[in-house]
Amino acid sequence: MEWTTLQHLDLRHVGRGVMPLQPHAASFHPHQALVAVAIGNYIVEFDALTGSKISALDIGAPAVRMSYSPTSGHAVIAILQDCTIRSCDFDLEQTCVLHSPEKKTEQIFSDSDVHMALTPLQPVVFFGFHKRMSVTVVGTVEGGRTPAKVKTDLKKPIVNLACHPRLPVLYVAYAEGLIRAYNIHTYAVHYTLQLDSTIKLIGAGAFAFHPTLEWIFIGDRRGALVAWDVSTERPNMIGIIQVGSQPITSVAWLTMLRLLVTVSKDGSLHVWETRVTVNPSIPSAQASFFEPAAIESIDIPRILSQQGGEAVYPLPRIKALEFHPKFNLAALVFANVTSAETSKNKAAYSREGRKQLFAVLQSARGSSASVLKEKLSTLGSSGVLADHQLQAQLQEHRLKGQGHLTISDIARKAFLYSHFMEGHAKISPISRLPLITVLDTKHHLKDFPVYVPFHLELNFFNKANRVLHYPARAFYVDGLNLMAHNLSSGSDSIYKKLYNSIPRSVEYRAKYLILSKKQRVFLVVFEFSGATNEVVFYWENTDVQTGNSKSSIIKGRDAAFIGPNENQFAILDDDRTGLAIYTLPGGASQEAKDNDKVFEENQPAETTVGSIRGPTPFMFETEVDRIFSTPLDLTLMFASHGNRIGLVKLVQGYHLSTSAANGHYISNNSEGKKSIKLNRNEIVLQVHWQETPRGYVAGVLTTQRVLIVSSELDILAGTSTKLDKGLPSISFEIVSL
Repeated sequence: MEWTTLQHLDLRHVGRGVMPLQPHAASFHPHQALVAVAIGNYIVEFDALTGSKISALDIGAPAVRMSYSPTSGHAVIAILQDCTIRSCDFDLEQTCVLHSPEKKTEQIFSDSDVHMALTPLQPVVFFGFHKRMSVTVVGTVEGGRTPAKVKTDLKKPIVNLACHPRLPVLYVAYAEGLIRAYNIHTYAVHYTLQLDSTIKLIGAGAFAFHPTLEWIFIGDRRGALVAWDVSTERPNMIGIIQVGSQPITSVAWLTMLRLLVTVSKDGSLHVWETRVTVNPSIPSAQASFFEPAAIESIDIPRILSQQGGEAVYPLPRIKALEFHPKFNLAALVFANVTSAETSKNKAAYSREGRKQLFAVLQSARGSSASVLKEKLSTLGSSGVLADHQLQAQLQEHRLKGQGHLTISDIARKAFLYSHFMEGHAKISPISRLPLITVLDTKHHLKDFPVYVPFHLELNFFNKANRVLHYPARAFYVDGLNLMAHNLSSGSDSIYKKLYNSIPRSVEYRAKYLILSKKQRVFLVVFEFSGATNEVVFYWENTDVQTGNSKSSIIKGRDAAFIGPNENQFAILDDDRTGLAIYTLPGGASQEAKDNDKVFEENQPAETTVGSIRGPTPFMFETEVDRIFSTPLDLTLMFASHGNRIGLVKLVQGYHLSTSAANGHYISNNSEGKKSIKLNRNEIVLQVHWQETPRGYVAGVLTTQRVLIVSSELDILAGTSTKLDKGLPSISFEIVSL
């Protein structure tokens, strides 16, 4: 895994004035791909995926703290430099004052310790100033709750505030590491988080909450990272580690990657993975709960120069890293560097950089270009020679048809780059805000919700009369719930609770959602930590005379529907070779009826739900990574990562294995069969079929291209990219064949 830049939000034209401005705060929408950025007296809202500016509001003073309101659509609550609290409504394009200070002369700045917490359960905001003795609560809408001071039961200085994202709990952090949980309605004390006297803490500098488990991560001002389990009446500490000597200013949990990111006051960034205890009866070892994650350290020159950015010298310090609560998306905010600091440190940076570069070049004399390239890439974090500069030179030589770079070529480029950094590089302020992500090859669709694309039903280019029938709902998975989004009203509702309960110590994540509209069957694939994957089968029975809807849980890592009537579905086992076929009652195709005796052989007595027949076992000859639905009779599409895409018949050409447990044998080797060859490391992400006058065609989305293929796996059209400009979801260039 590595950090990479998606795009740079352009803020150069916001609030034009004599002095150039730099963004100093950012906040993501709780569930939409929107980001609000504070720059000067403005708060600007952007589309986080396209980088398009949506709206800009002048709020009268720079924002010190800000966050989207979790109880309203497009409103940002901000504490300003003049100590007023304002609500910025981007829908109405207006602001309103929620609270004014008693002393008009009081002022705070971006580095001031001001604490703010919002809860999704009430339209209120809790705020307070560092080391004061009380918390103030005020409504988040104009004319809402009047300001009121909450007197806490402890007469100790308050150092931070946080609200639980799901429960009515307000956490108040006091000096010396004491944290109390209060009810947001009655302000009664639920419990207290406090370590024993042998571990000295100063106070919480940042909070983070796990999205599914009742875990709280707290970064202390003395540099300690602590994890608490608050799922029981008596919370217990499950992990603690010393990150460094600097205060921890930011803690964030990456939902899609299950990683924890901490940022210290000196700008150092650390990524941690957690050791999950599957058995709740066995306590986890506190010393080994936090482990450094296998991710490359963030390379600031590379981050700033990717996607059309500009190099900055000397290197800026990371001030904050704001993460989206649902997407693998973050905004990187840098601290301002004054001109005095730039001129003071410039000579030192240049001398030190040239010394390092000269030492590397001297030690690599007589070595090959690859060895020198590897040694030079280690200087990336020093600002002298970033790895992306070497990659750009190699790419330029390849495009020109030239051979490999020589040692003299790389050395010359290194000296030119270091000279450029000395006298000609851009210095602060940085007028663009980088949006970055963690590139993980295991989860290529991490930025997309688990949903059913409803726009495929419209068939814009297929309807002769141009009459389109919009579906009533769009389905997606949120946590353990199957959700329905009403396309007319825009409201969301829980359509089906897929699990009644899951053990508190087990993490889970929805991976795929497959829907058969003809049979009203949902297949939802869940991935669990420390356990096998499961497929939740939910059959919605629309006939009230035949009984209620039914659901069941089947072990498996992937699922797909088979046939034009979608009356069969397949479940891929965790071993990636076993396949189980289930048949729904009624509506079977003619070919399936003719071969019905095949499914009666070696048929287990058990059935999963009601009158559904199955499972009928099959066995692939080699491992496959994904299976996809097809409208072809008794035909299943499979894909192997970096290998190929193929089709297999589940009845014709079968033969029974010698072992009854192995079931029907499927030959999926490429000999004598038409298939689509995948490039190295190419992974199939989605397949969608559509019926045309010439038969069925499929749209195939991979990590490198988009293909349109026939039912015989002939490629009809495709895409190509000249250069790698980022993630496929954002930077694809479509070229018809």
